[in-house]
Amino acid sequence: MVAVRDRIVVTTGYLQGLGMICRALRARGARRIACEDPCNVEEARIAARAGLEPVRVRVDSLGLKVDELASAGVDAVILTPAHQHPTGVVLAPKRRAALVAWLRATGAIAIEDDYDAEYRYDRPAVGALQGLDQQHVVYAGTVSKVLAPALRLGWMVLPPTLVPAVREENQGVFRIEQLAFARFLQRGELDRHLRRMRTRYRRRRDAMVAALGEFLPSATVRGIAAGLHVTVELPAPVDVAAARARWIALATMADYATDPDGWPPTLILGYSQMTEDRLRAAVRELAQLIGRPSDRLRPRNSASTVPS
Repeated sequence: MVAVRDRIVVTTGYLQGLGMICRALRARGARRIACEDPCNVEEARIAARAGLEPVRVRVDSLGLKVDELASAGVDAVILTPAHQHPTGVVLAPKRRAALVAWLRATGAIAIEDDYDAEYRYDRPAVGALQGLDQQHVVYAGTVSKVLAPALRLGWMVLPPTLVPAVREENQGVFRIEQLAFARFLQRGELDRHLRRMRTRYRRRRDAMVAALGEFLPSATVRGIAAGLHVTVELPAPVDVAAARARWIALATMADYATDPDGWPPTLILGYSQMTEDRLRAAVRELAQLIGRPSDRLRPRNSASTVPS
Protein backbone atom coordinates (compact mmCIF):
# COMPACT_ATOMS: atom_id res chain seq x y z
CA MET A 1 0.00 0.00 0.00
CA VAL A 2 1.26 3.46 -0.95
CA ALA A 3 0.01 6.25 1.32
CA VAL A 4 0.43 9.96 0.68
CA ARG A 5 -0.60 12.22 3.53
CA ASP A 6 -2.77 14.54 1.46
CA ARG A 7 -4.79 11.60 0.09
CA ILE A 8 -5.70 10.02 3.44
CA VAL A 9 -9.20 10.50 4.86
CA VAL A 10 -10.07 9.31 8.36
CA THR A 11 -13.54 7.78 8.84
CA THR A 12 -15.64 6.19 11.57
CA GLY A 13 -15.21 2.81 9.88
CA TYR A 14 -15.23 1.01 6.54
CA LEU A 15 -18.95 1.29 5.85
CA GLN A 16 -19.02 5.04 6.44
CA GLY A 17 -16.07 5.41 4.09
CA LEU A 18 -17.78 3.25 1.49
CA GLY A 19 -20.83 5.49 1.60
CA MET A 20 -18.70 8.58 1.03
CA ILE A 21 -16.94 6.97 -1.93
CA CYS A 22 -20.22 5.83 -3.49
CA ARG A 23 -21.75 9.29 -3.22
CA ALA A 24 -18.63 10.86 -4.70
CA LEU A 25 -18.70 8.40 -7.60
CA ARG A 26 -22.38 9.06 -8.23
CA ALA A 27 -21.77 12.83 -8.23
CA ARG A 28 -19.21 12.49 -10.97
CA GLY A 29 -21.49 10.40 -13.17
CA ALA A 30 -21.06 6.76 -12.12
CA ARG A 31 -24.20 4.63 -12.49
CA ARG A 32 -23.38 1.02 -11.65
CA ILE A 33 -21.01 -0.62 -9.17
CA ALA A 34 -19.96 -4.27 -8.92
CA CYS A 35 -20.07 -6.16 -5.62
CA GLU A 36 -18.62 -9.60 -5.06
CA ASP A 37 -21.03 -12.51 -4.95
CA PRO A 38 -21.06 -13.64 -2.16
CA CYS A 39 -20.28 -10.60 -0.02
CA ASN A 40 -21.47 -8.49 2.89
CA VAL A 41 -24.98 -7.53 1.76
CA GLU A 42 -24.69 -4.15 3.46
CA GLU A 43 -22.28 -3.03 0.72
CA ALA A 44 -24.97 -3.26 -1.95
CA ARG A 45 -27.43 -1.42 0.29
CA ILE A 46 -24.99 1.43 0.86
CA ALA A 47 -24.30 1.70 -2.87
CA ALA A 48 -28.02 1.76 -3.63
CA ARG A 49 -28.65 4.48 -1.05
CA ALA A 50 -25.96 6.55 -2.78
CA GLY A 51 -27.83 6.24 -6.09
CA LEU A 52 -25.69 3.52 -7.66
CA GLU A 53 -27.05 0.27 -9.07
CA PRO A 54 -25.26 -2.65 -7.41
CA VAL A 55 -24.37 -5.53 -9.74
CA ARG A 56 -23.21 -8.82 -8.26
CA VAL A 57 -20.18 -10.50 -9.89
CA ARG A 58 -19.42 -14.10 -8.98
CA VAL A 59 -16.40 -15.21 -6.91
CA ASP A 60 -14.77 -18.59 -7.48
CA SER A 61 -11.67 -20.31 -6.09
CA LEU A 62 -9.43 -17.65 -7.70
CA GLY A 63 -11.39 -14.69 -6.38
CA LEU A 64 -13.52 -12.18 -8.27
CA LYS A 65 -14.21 -13.19 -11.89
CA VAL A 66 -12.63 -10.08 -13.38
CA ASP A 67 -13.53 -10.99 -16.95
CA GLU A 68 -17.21 -10.45 -16.11
CA LEU A 69 -16.73 -6.79 -15.13
CA ALA A 70 -16.75 -5.55 -18.73
CA SER A 71 -20.02 -7.29 -19.57
CA ALA A 72 -21.53 -6.00 -16.31
CA GLY A 73 -21.14 -2.43 -17.54
CA VAL A 74 -19.98 -1.08 -14.18
CA ASP A 75 -18.08 2.09 -13.32
CA ALA A 76 -16.56 0.78 -10.09
CA VAL A 77 -16.06 -2.42 -8.10
CA ILE A 78 -15.92 -3.27 -4.38
CA LEU A 79 -13.72 -6.23 -3.48
CA THR A 80 -11.76 -7.97 -0.72
CA PRO A 81 -8.68 -9.26 -2.59
CA ALA A 82 -6.48 -10.27 0.38
CA HIS A 83 -9.06 -12.61 1.99
CA GLN A 84 -12.43 -12.63 0.30
CA HIS A 85 -15.39 -12.45 2.62
CA PRO A 86 -16.90 -14.96 3.20
CA THR A 87 -15.27 -17.58 0.91
CA GLY A 88 -11.75 -16.99 2.27
CA VAL A 89 -10.02 -17.09 -1.13
CA VAL A 90 -7.29 -14.74 -2.36
CA LEU A 91 -7.54 -12.85 -5.65
CA ALA A 92 -5.14 -14.74 -7.93
CA PRO A 93 -2.12 -12.88 -9.38
CA LYS A 94 -3.39 -13.14 -12.98
CA ARG A 95 -6.73 -11.69 -11.95
CA ARG A 96 -5.03 -8.88 -10.07
CA ALA A 97 -3.16 -7.99 -13.23
CA ALA A 98 -6.34 -8.27 -15.30
CA LEU A 99 -8.23 -6.06 -12.85
CA VAL A 100 -5.59 -3.34 -12.96
CA ALA A 101 -5.59 -3.49 -16.77
CA TRP A 102 -9.39 -3.13 -16.79
CA LEU A 103 -9.27 -0.20 -14.38
CA ARG A 104 -6.73 1.64 -16.53
CA ALA A 105 -8.54 0.92 -19.77
CA THR A 106 -11.94 2.07 -18.51
CA GLY A 107 -11.04 4.67 -15.90
CA ALA A 108 -13.12 2.73 -13.36
CA ILE A 109 -12.45 2.76 -9.62
CA ALA A 110 -11.80 -0.23 -7.35
CA ILE A 111 -12.62 0.04 -3.64
CA GLU A 112 -10.29 -2.35 -1.82
CA ASP A 113 -11.51 -3.47 1.58
CA ASP A 114 -8.28 -4.82 3.09
CA TYR A 115 -10.30 -7.34 5.04
CA ASP A 116 -8.30 -9.49 7.48
CA ALA A 117 -4.94 -8.63 5.86
CA GLU A 118 -3.29 -8.44 9.31
CA TYR A 119 -4.32 -11.99 10.18
CA ARG A 120 -2.60 -14.35 7.77
CA TYR A 121 -1.21 -17.39 9.57
CA ASP A 122 0.64 -19.54 7.06
CA ARG A 123 2.71 -16.86 5.29
CA PRO A 124 3.04 -13.07 4.98
CA ALA A 125 -0.08 -11.34 3.71
CA VAL A 126 -0.25 -10.49 0.02
CA GLY A 127 0.43 -6.89 -0.91
CA ALA A 128 -2.42 -4.44 -1.26
CA LEU A 129 -3.98 -4.05 -4.69
CA GLN A 130 -3.63 -0.29 -4.23
CA GLY A 131 0.15 -0.70 -4.43
CA LEU A 132 -0.25 -1.63 -8.10
CA ASP A 133 -2.29 1.42 -9.08
CA GLN A 134 -2.80 4.46 -6.86
CA GLN A 135 -4.77 6.30 -9.56
CA HIS A 136 -7.70 3.87 -9.71
CA VAL A 137 -7.80 2.05 -6.35
CA VAL A 138 -9.25 3.28 -3.06
CA TYR A 139 -7.61 1.53 -0.13
CA ALA A 140 -9.88 1.16 2.92
CA GLY A 141 -8.80 -0.02 6.35
CA THR A 142 -10.27 -0.12 9.85
CA VAL A 143 -9.40 -1.08 13.42
CA SER A 144 -12.68 -2.96 13.89
CA LYS A 145 -11.08 -6.38 13.43
CA VAL A 146 -7.63 -5.43 14.68
CA LEU A 147 -8.67 -3.91 18.02
CA ALA A 148 -12.43 -3.75 18.67
CA PRO A 149 -15.65 -3.26 16.64
CA ALA A 150 -16.79 -0.58 19.09
CA LEU A 151 -13.77 1.58 18.26
CA ARG A 152 -15.17 3.49 15.30
CA LEU A 153 -12.02 4.42 13.42
CA GLY A 154 -11.04 3.75 9.83
CA TRP A 155 -9.19 5.33 6.93
CA MET A 156 -9.06 5.53 3.17
CA VAL A 157 -6.20 6.27 0.81
CA LEU A 158 -7.76 7.92 -2.24
CA PRO A 159 -6.85 8.42 -5.89
CA PRO A 160 -6.14 12.13 -6.45
CA THR A 161 -9.28 12.59 -8.56
CA LEU A 162 -11.54 11.61 -5.64
CA VAL A 163 -9.90 13.62 -2.87
CA PRO A 164 -11.91 16.89 -3.20
CA ALA A 165 -15.32 15.20 -3.45
CA VAL A 166 -14.70 12.77 -0.58
CA ARG A 167 -13.27 15.46 1.70
CA GLU A 168 -16.41 17.46 1.07
CA GLU A 169 -18.50 14.43 2.10
CA ASN A 170 -16.52 13.82 5.27
CA GLN A 171 -18.27 15.27 8.32
CA GLY A 172 -15.33 14.53 10.59
CA VAL A 173 -14.74 11.88 13.24
CA PHE A 174 -14.03 11.85 16.95
CA ARG A 175 -10.57 13.27 17.61
CA ILE A 176 -9.94 11.61 20.98
CA GLU A 177 -9.94 8.17 19.36
CA GLN A 178 -7.57 9.39 16.65
CA LEU A 179 -5.12 10.82 19.19
CA ALA A 180 -5.24 7.68 21.33
CA PHE A 181 -4.67 5.44 18.31
CA ALA A 182 -1.78 7.64 17.11
CA ARG A 183 -0.13 7.27 20.52
CA PHE A 184 -0.77 3.53 20.39
CA LEU A 185 1.04 3.38 17.05
CA GLN A 186 3.94 5.58 18.15
CA ARG A 187 4.68 3.35 21.13
CA GLY A 188 4.78 0.25 18.94
CA GLU A 189 1.80 -1.23 20.76
CA LEU A 190 -0.09 -2.12 17.58
CA ASP A 191 2.75 -4.29 16.27
CA ARG A 192 3.03 -6.09 19.61
CA HIS A 193 -0.75 -6.56 19.72
CA LEU A 194 -0.86 -8.01 16.20
CA ARG A 195 1.96 -10.47 16.91
CA ARG A 196 0.21 -11.64 20.07
CA MET A 197 -3.21 -11.95 18.45
CA ARG A 198 -1.92 -13.73 15.34
CA THR A 199 -0.53 -16.44 17.61
CA ARG A 200 -3.76 -16.64 19.62
CA TYR A 201 -6.08 -16.70 16.61
CA ARG A 202 -3.97 -19.24 14.79
CA ARG A 203 -4.28 -21.60 17.77
CA ARG A 204 -8.05 -21.14 17.75
CA ARG A 205 -8.29 -21.68 14.02
CA ASP A 206 -6.11 -24.81 14.27
CA ALA A 207 -8.32 -26.10 17.08
CA MET A 208 -11.47 -25.57 15.04
CA VAL A 209 -10.01 -27.21 11.93
CA ALA A 210 -8.79 -30.16 14.01
CA ALA A 211 -12.21 -30.55 15.62
CA LEU A 212 -13.90 -30.44 12.22
CA GLY A 213 -11.56 -33.18 11.02
CA GLU A 214 -12.36 -35.30 14.07
CA PHE A 215 -16.11 -34.81 14.41
CA LEU A 216 -17.10 -33.85 10.84
CA PRO A 217 -14.62 -35.69 8.60
CA SER A 218 -16.92 -35.28 5.60
CA ALA A 219 -16.66 -31.47 5.87
CA THR A 220 -14.13 -29.51 3.79
CA VAL A 221 -12.47 -26.32 4.96
CA ARG A 222 -12.22 -23.80 2.13
CA GLY A 223 -10.08 -20.68 1.77
CA ILE A 224 -6.69 -19.73 3.14
CA ALA A 225 -5.39 -19.82 6.72
CA ALA A 226 -6.35 -16.27 7.60
CA GLY A 227 -8.92 -14.06 9.25
CA LEU A 228 -11.34 -14.79 12.07
CA HIS A 229 -13.66 -17.33 10.47
CA VAL A 230 -13.55 -20.69 8.75
CA THR A 231 -15.59 -21.42 5.63
CA VAL A 232 -16.80 -25.03 5.83
CA GLU A 233 -18.38 -26.97 2.97
CA LEU A 234 -20.72 -29.77 4.04
CA PRO A 235 -22.10 -32.77 2.17
CA ALA A 236 -25.66 -31.86 3.22
CA PRO A 237 -27.50 -28.76 4.48
CA VAL A 238 -27.81 -27.93 8.17
CA ASP A 239 -31.14 -27.27 9.84
CA VAL A 240 -30.46 -23.73 11.11
CA ALA A 241 -33.59 -23.68 13.26
CA ALA A 242 -32.54 -26.90 14.99
CA ALA A 243 -29.07 -25.44 15.54
CA ARG A 244 -30.54 -22.38 17.22
CA ALA A 245 -32.64 -24.64 19.42
CA ARG A 246 -29.36 -26.10 20.66
CA TRP A 247 -27.89 -22.61 21.23
CA ILE A 248 -25.61 -22.86 18.19
CA ALA A 249 -25.51 -19.65 16.15
CA LEU A 250 -24.66 -20.22 12.50
CA ALA A 251 -24.06 -18.14 9.39
CA THR A 252 -24.55 -19.88 6.05
CA MET A 253 -23.88 -18.96 2.44
CA ALA A 254 -27.52 -17.91 2.21
CA ASP A 255 -26.59 -14.87 4.32
CA TYR A 256 -24.13 -13.65 1.67
CA ALA A 257 -24.90 -15.04 -1.80
CA THR A 258 -27.62 -13.95 -4.21
CA ASP A 259 -28.14 -17.57 -5.24
CA PRO A 260 -27.20 -19.81 -2.30
CA ASP A 261 -28.59 -22.83 -4.17
CA GLY A 262 -25.71 -22.38 -6.60
CA TRP A 263 -23.27 -23.19 -3.80
CA PRO A 264 -22.76 -26.42 -1.87
CA PRO A 265 -24.05 -26.32 1.74
CA THR A 266 -21.60 -23.95 3.42
CA LEU A 267 -21.18 -22.64 6.96
CA ILE A 268 -19.20 -19.59 8.04
CA LEU A 269 -17.90 -20.31 11.55
CA GLY A 270 -16.21 -17.62 13.63
CA TYR A 271 -13.59 -18.46 16.26
CA SER A 272 -12.31 -15.13 17.56
CA GLN A 273 -14.31 -15.05 20.82
CA MET A 274 -13.89 -18.63 22.03
CA THR A 275 -11.17 -20.70 23.65
CA GLU A 276 -9.83 -23.85 21.99
CA ASP A 277 -11.75 -26.08 24.42
CA ARG A 278 -15.04 -24.30 23.76
CA LEU A 279 -14.47 -24.44 20.01
CA ARG A 280 -13.93 -28.19 20.19
CA ALA A 281 -17.12 -28.61 22.26
CA ALA A 282 -19.06 -26.42 19.83
CA VAL A 283 -17.96 -28.40 16.79
CA ARG A 284 -18.82 -31.66 18.55
CA GLU A 285 -22.31 -30.30 19.28
CA LEU A 286 -22.65 -29.22 15.66
CA ALA A 287 -21.58 -32.66 14.46
CA GLN A 288 -24.22 -34.28 16.63
CA LEU A 289 -26.84 -32.01 15.10
CA ILE A 290 -25.75 -32.81 11.55
CA GLY A 291 -25.71 -36.50 12.37
CA ARG A 292 -29.30 -36.24 13.61
CA PRO A 293 -30.95 -33.65 11.32
CA SER A 294 -34.46 -34.45 12.60
CA ASP A 295 -33.43 -33.94 16.22
CA ARG A 296 -35.35 -31.18 17.99
CA LEU A 297 -33.87 -31.04 21.47
CA ARG A 298 -35.00 -28.37 23.85
CA PRO A 299 -32.64 -25.43 24.38
CA ARG A 300 -29.96 -26.20 26.92
CA ASN A 301 -28.15 -23.47 28.84
CA SER A 302 -24.95 -25.48 28.84
CA ALA A 303 -24.75 -25.88 25.07
CA SER A 304 -21.80 -24.39 23.22
CA THR A 305 -22.10 -21.62 20.66
CA VAL A 306 -20.29 -21.23 17.37
CA PRO A 307 -20.40 -17.45 16.70
CA SER A 308 -21.31 -16.28 13.24
